[in-house]
Amino acid sequence: MDKPMGNEQMRAAIKELQDTMVVMAHIEKTQSEHIRDLVQFRLRTEQNMAEITDKLNGLIGYVAGQRPGGSKT
Repeated sequence: MDKPMGNEQMRAAIKELQDTMVVMAHIEKTQSEHIRDLVQFRLRTEQNMAEITDKLNGLIGYVAGQRPGGSKT
């Protein structure tokens, strides 16, 4: 049968739990910042892709209008 914890053991266990909670809070903060950065990167990438798509569509339309037999005049 286990003996009940002594006062010093209880304090050591509490200190260890507190230290663990501090480390976990730091990890959570770091992960939250990383996720925020990833979301911002994704949004910028999507915006850039939309701009590139618009430019490519414009270029395709311009080239299609310039080809012999494809003029729209």
